[in-house]
Order: sequence, then structure tokens, then C-alpha cells
Amino acid sequence: MDVELLLKTGRARGLEGVEIYKVETDSLTLTISNDMVKEASASKTFSTGVRGYIGKRVAGVTINDEGLSGDIAFEKLFSLIRTSIEDPNWAGFPKPRKGFMKIECRDEKIVHADYSEIMRAVAELMEIMKDEAVRKGAENASVVEGMVRLGVQKITVANSEGVYMEDECTVSSIFMVLKTVTEKGESDKSFWILNRRFNFAELESRAKDTAELSLMFGGARKIESGEYDLILTPEASVGIVASVLIPAFSALNILEGRSPLKDKLESMVLAEKVTISDEPGMPLEIGSRKFDDEGMPTSGKVLVNKGVLKEILHNYYTSSRMKLATLGNGFRRNPSSPTTPYPTNFYIQPGESSLKDLLLDVKKGLIVYETIGQWMGNPYNGNVKATATHALLVENGEVKGPVKGVLITGNIYEWLGSKLKGLGREISTSEGVAAPGIWVEKVRVASE
Repeated sequence: MDVELLLKTGRARGLEGVEIYKVETDSLTLTISNDMVKEASASKTFSTGVRGYIGKRVAGVTINDEGLSGDIAFEKLFSLIRTSIEDPNWAGFPKPRKGFMKIECRDEKIVHADYSEIMRAVAELMEIMKDEAVRKGAENASVVEGMVRLGVQKITVANSEGVYMEDECTVSSIFMVLKTVTEKGESDKSFWILNRRFNFAELESRAKDTAELSLMFGGARKIESGEYDLILTPEASVGIVASVLIPAFSALNILEGRSPLKDKLESMVLAEKVTISDEPGMPLEIGSRKFDDEGMPTSGKVLVNKGVLKEILHNYYTSSRMKLATLGNGFRRNPSSPTTPYPTNFYIQPGESSLKDLLLDVKKGLIVYETIGQWMGNPYNGNVKATATHALLVENGEVKGPVKGVLITGNIYEWLGSKLKGLGREISTSEGVAAPGIWVEKVRVASE
């Protein structure tokens, strides 16, 4: 649907302001089951969000059907606006800004991908993972499930204030679960990568690591509940940070009293070892964009410097409410939803110790490689609640063996504050989060 036409139609029909967010995606999806690509599908989709306001009432509609006329969409939009509650803080849509960074968000290997070559590469990747597991001692290995999705996404953002921005970025989402059988029993290990590149060497390395890790968790046993030191591997850190810590940096959550960081600017909120930044310029990561979903330029910014809160994340709505110029972090959950403040790439600066270095001083602890349920944590107060599905027991610096799923609880501000013992030098980046390994002392662990 023509963006300029939608803008003109909205103004002609009486909207005081109109905003368009359009996404067009060409994608290839491969579904994996029992060592085979069971299904391959190519698709071209588009979705257009139209938002508008009259006075202090604002609403949005999504158009997914090329055959749907603009008139019908605007009829729905006007109906929603009439029934919306007035927002006394509504400030309209932003005017154009300058200062866009040059950012790498497009992988030519995906743009010009030959589908048959991609399928062969995925099949080879599965074989490499299985062969590595057998080479390291597995009696049998199988990729029981997985999905690969590669796409090229064109994003257009425009509004009646004169903003008009277009960009084309690639997307790569790869998920696989490897099951292995050894004399200790069966175990499995998964990996999931979400970024903007299809780098076979990188995937091969990840596949081999997954194969090696899968062999470590056969014959897991229960442990006693109690307090343990906790070493979160970078992969485990990413999920917990995304679920519990990131929402606290949203200026909207701070304004509405849903963040522990309210009124904490220039205060010590984390340990001195912790520095966090927002990094839109990281090459080919999923958060790497030159403009946000309002068409505003993204920019790198230090959020926490040596434990001190220096900056929070804004979209146009929150920057207007707080009378600030800072913005560039407005992102949407769907094309017609309002933007909310969110980071591009949330980067926790690593430490200097390797995982082995961190282990040496652990008297009684767990190395956690994978968790589930971390989304059940509470970002409003920082409380963490997650089940460690893949963990190893450590005593006096020595790994004793795998443990069955245990519930870990605590508070992220303590984990990255008073209880933080160290940060690893290795980084894992996925889902727009880059995090190192984290060593936390005296974490409550409950055997399930």
C-alpha cells in the first residue's frame, strides 16, 4: 500500500497527524525434524501500521491484505480514535532529525542466497554437530528439532510532520536441538542465534560447542537446596538480562513507576565492575539499525558507567514528557502499536577472566548453561526466577557432574551489585543482548 497516499488520505479525512510503519519481508523458512529438513517454504509478506490522532486521542490499525482499501482502514481508525481515552501527555509525532550513523545491517549472503545452497549448508551443519558429538564419545546423536529462518526486511517509516525513512536489513534466526546418547544416558542441548547474518564458520563453531556440551549433562542428579555460588555462562546471562534488567531502562516504565531505576540518575545502581551501553552500530546484530521505528536516528550511549546510571532510553513520547532531546530508542511490538523505549543492542562490557579462571575460586557452586522460565522474573523490582535446565555442580574449583533442573531465585541488582564476584571475558550476543559470563555469590537454589 502506497505510504504517501496513506499520509495524504489521513490528513484529507481530518486526522491532525498520521504515522505509517510498513514492513515488507522476503523469507525462507526450514523446519527440521529427526535429522532432516522436513519442510521448506519461501514467502513474501507485508504489514502496514497506520496511526493517527485527533486532539489527545490516538489509535492505530494494521493492514495485512493488499486488497484492503485505505478507506476501510481509516474508517476503523476513526472508530478507534473516537472511543480512545484522551492522553494528556500526547505530543504528536516527531519532526525529521539529522545525524544518522552508517550501520551494517544487511548481509549480502542472505540477500543473494540460493535456496538450495542454504539447505545444503544447514544439512552440513547438522552433520557436523552430530559427528562432533560422536567423536567426543556419544554412542548416538540426532538433531531432533530445529528451525532456520532467513529474510530480507524493508522498513519504511513516515509521518505527516515530514519524516520519511527507508532501510533494508537482513534477519537470521537459527534454532536446533541435539540429543545424544552415552553410557550415562540421554541428554540434549539446544542453541539459538538471532542476528542479521548467515556466517557458516560462526555457526559451525557454535554447533561443535553444542555437541560438546550435550555430552556433559547425561546422568544428571539432584542436589540439596541451599545457597550456591552461581556462574552464568554468557548464553545463560543473555536470557536473564533481557527478561529482568532491560525493561528497567525504559523511560516509560520509569515515568509510570514500573522501574527500580526511578530517580536514580547519577546514582550507583550496580557494582563498579559493571558498564552497560546501547550500541546500534554492532555489525549485523539484530538491534543494529540507523533509525528507530519512529524514523529517528539511533546513537550509541552509555547507560551505566562503572555502576553509575548515566542515561535511560527514550522514544518521542517520553522525551517530550520529560522535555529532553534524547530519543532514538522507540520500537514497536507490531506495526500499528505505539513505540516503547527499548535498546538497540544492549551491551554489558566484559571482564578479564575466562570461565576456567572464575571456576578456580568457587567452593560450592553451579555453572549454568541454559535456563527456562526466566521470563517469569519481575522487571519492576528485579527479582529473578528461572529453572536451570543445564547446570554443573562445582566443588573447590572442580566440576563434579551435571545436576537436574533446579530453581534459582534472587535479584538482578544484587547479582550485578553487592553479590557480583566477577565478569568473564567471553561474550555471547543474541536477541540484541551482548553479555559476558557472570559469577554471583550466595544464590538461593531449590531442588525441584
